[in-house]
Amino acid sequence: MRLLHVKIFTRIFLLLCIFVGSTAASAADNGRVTGYVMDSKNNIKLAGVKVISKDSNRKAVTDQQGEYSLILPAGEQTIIFSYLGYDSQTQSVTVRENATTTLDIDFSADVFTLEELVVRGYGVGQARALNRQKTAANLTNIVASDAFGRFPDQNAAEALDRLPGVSLARDQGEGRFVIVRGIQPDLNSASVDGISLAAPDADARSVLLDVLPMNVMETLVVTKSLTPDMPADSIGGHVDIEMPSAYDKKGRTVSGSIGGNYSDLAEEWAESILASYGEAYGDDQAVAFFISASWDKRELGSDNVEADTWEVNDDDIWETEEVEFREYDLTRERLGITSNLEFRPSDNSMYFIRGLYGEYEDHEYRRRTIAGDMGLSTEATTQEAEVAIEMKDRTETQKNMMFTAGGENILNTWSLDYTVAYSYAEQDTPDDTEFAFEYDGTMDFAFQNVGGDTPGISVMPDEFDDLGGYEFDEVEDADQIVEEEAWLFEANLKKELNTQLPAYLKGGVYASIKNKTSDLEVYTNDENPANFDTLEGNTSGGRYEFADFPLIDKSLTGRFMGDMDAFEMQYEEADSAAEDYETDEKIYAGYLMGNVNIGIWNLLAGARVEFTDLETTGYVVDEGEDSPVLGKETSSNDYTNFLPGIHVRADISDNLIFYGAWTNTISRPNWEQTRYARKTDDEEMEVGNPDLDPYEAMNWDATLSYYMPSVGVASIGFFCKDIDNFIYSTTTDAVIAGEIYELTTFNNGGNASICGLELAYEQKLSFLPGPLDGFSLQGNLTVSESEADTIGTEYADARTIDFPGHSDTVGSFAVSYEKYNFFARLSGTYRSEYLDSMGAEVFEDEYIDDHFQIDLSASYTIRDKYTLFANVININNEPLKAYYGESGRLRQYEEYGFSARVGVKFNF
Repeated sequence: MRLLHVKIFTRIFLLLCIFVGSTAASAADNGRVTGYVMDSKNNIKLAGVKVISKDSNRKAVTDQQGEYSLILPAGEQTIIFSYLGYDSQTQSVTVRENATTTLDIDFSADVFTLEELVVRGYGVGQARALNRQKTAANLTNIVASDAFGRFPDQNAAEALDRLPGVSLARDQGEGRFVIVRGIQPDLNSASVDGISLAAPDADARSVLLDVLPMNVMETLVVTKSLTPDMPADSIGGHVDIEMPSAYDKKGRTVSGSIGGNYSDLAEEWAESILASYGEAYGDDQAVAFFISASWDKRELGSDNVEADTWEVNDDDIWETEEVEFREYDLTRERLGITSNLEFRPSDNSMYFIRGLYGEYEDHEYRRRTIAGDMGLSTEATTQEAEVAIEMKDRTETQKNMMFTAGGENILNTWSLDYTVAYSYAEQDTPDDTEFAFEYDGTMDFAFQNVGGDTPGISVMPDEFDDLGGYEFDEVEDADQIVEEEAWLFEANLKKELNTQLPAYLKGGVYASIKNKTSDLEVYTNDENPANFDTLEGNTSGGRYEFADFPLIDKSLTGRFMGDMDAFEMQYEEADSAAEDYETDEKIYAGYLMGNVNIGIWNLLAGARVEFTDLETTGYVVDEGEDSPVLGKETSSNDYTNFLPGIHVRADISDNLIFYGAWTNTISRPNWEQTRYARKTDDEEMEVGNPDLDPYEAMNWDATLSYYMPSVGVASIGFFCKDIDNFIYSTTTDAVIAGEIYELTTFNNGGNASICGLELAYEQKLSFLPGPLDGFSLQGNLTVSESEADTIGTEYADARTIDFPGHSDTVGSFAVSYEKYNFFARLSGTYRSEYLDSMGAEVFEDEYIDDHFQIDLSASYTIRDKYTLFANVININNEPLKAYYGESGRLRQYEEYGFSARVGVKFNF
């Protein structure tokens, strides 16, 4: 079937090339018209303005800096500039043969079709985003910087949570990874100004978007149907973070904010500050510089209860061996810096040097009580259990940095752009210290709500007061550093054809060379130093609402570090080596595509070829050997993917747009899955799989959108993804070298599919009378179904599961009011349950329960320069809930409370 589709594509693409080539002979000599379009009232360049020649029907669209370039026949031409929310402008220009003519346009507030308040604040960002979506050749969703502050979001991931089909994977209540159309984060890609970011995580490819403060970004673009000139490593969608430029506005710009963050559960305040400066220099503004810096600190907390896997006992009742009660105290700091130096010596050339630095420090205290070895059933009210009390003190710093240099040159109908980039990511965990004390004996617990979300203890055992009964068990101190380095190069050559119909051909090359390393060092001691003999004098109170356990005092870490010699820490060779690896990955790609406008239709067709070469080195470890590290092994893999695509767009009317696409994309296995690793512990074995094939997806998209003059949109879309080689973790019995082991590894599955419907609507209710015309509505809903077939083995049957990480319902809503310099928005986001990981048996499958969160934002602007703001996140205290199987047996329940942010913004 795939071969048939490739043949069909090849014929269509050849016909396109023949068609545009056959019309070239009759075309007249051309010239170029360039310029920018802006709104001087709000001092912004307008991206997404449609530029149309009335005489030749040639079209262009302004870019992020509001600039356009249009090839037109020589002579007098009439050009129409149209932008959603503004009256169109018409200008005449004399086009000179084989020369460039400049024509700049200003959409001032006088020609705005709506009330002036619409172009302030959120209305500006909404208009910028919708106009870019409306004029794009493929299916995209966009968030502009003007709208960032109108939602109570803290980072890039959370700013995207309002878009159709987009949801989040959260960590301690904060959005961390982006999920597009229910596709897990590892199957989506992210870039900055089109350049892929390195990932700091030891296991995943997905970029942690919470590392990047959203205040240092200009625009966030989610692309759901990839064109051939984009890297193909994305099945769900691609997120591009566009950084600010001094050319985004005219003249000097200075902006910033000062604020504070509050956590209800932690009952702590922390600070936040942002400053940015941009200016274009010289009479011709040939040189422009922009710099932005942001620092943000948050004090957070969470209360958590978790259970081990549930199994059926002899009385046919579900029971678990262990329940944990946890209390987290977190301090998170984010630092973000971006810089952009641009040089434009002429209308036909541009050069740039850009830099990005993001640092995210996460300090965590995790204090937990473990009731274990007990066989707690869902019907139990009392239970005898062994008890351990532990504390983890960990500081982890993640860094992202990127430097890019490149340019663009235009010669007549040819244009060439090129970029070279260096990207580096690091996850440094220098101190990960854990203490464990165990009670000498057992305790009788009185449990409540065992079969529900939050099993607690209604009667505390008297032994909890016996702190001297908790004896020191072990201390573990770990140090890990994960690094990823990437060199990237790309070049694109575009030829605008001298044809009667607007058309171009474009081709390019791409190279990515990455190195990923992980180095872990683990030390332990289970002796019993005198000053750590028991919990006596080593505890403090906590806030835990589920059960009032004694908690290890946070000062214990300092005392341990000050008396390290007394512990004589022992190096854990096996645990350390098992996590160490180095992987080199080289990707080389090339593409060719063509585009032609035929009446209301725009056809873009092309193909991309990507070659991947992988080499990975890791350790063979056997815990049963006197010298557990048996040596290093290296494995390699390579594959080539041919990825055709066709995009169709029809402007049925000025405001009614149809998009259709057939694309082919891949997603490479993540680092954990392909790294070489082999660890044996008794009868259990964990093995990596460097021979994994990438996910391969054939994607269909069809969307009909109506863009309202009042800066709104209503759309309905259908999508379907046919996925081969999906990857999943398996745990089965296996015979290796004549021995039976419980083997955990990664395998390629069979076929998988995801199909669904996307609905979106947003509109300002300007037709309402009086003060009510300040209301706006926004909502979107994605409903879909998925299934995936695993591969059977000698020890495990094949079965059909939900596609891992897929939610069948994702949606959001918002009601806002903007008038008299006041803005308020109440919003909610929803994501239904999804399969988080597959167990060895069906009852061991782990699910994340549905999540519905309500947020509130409000602001007031003074003299157009200062804005007071207040945001509240998770007003309804929505917890994280996870369970085993499909019956709701508790895996995890975690509460965060609400958080708030207040402050003042300024803009000059």
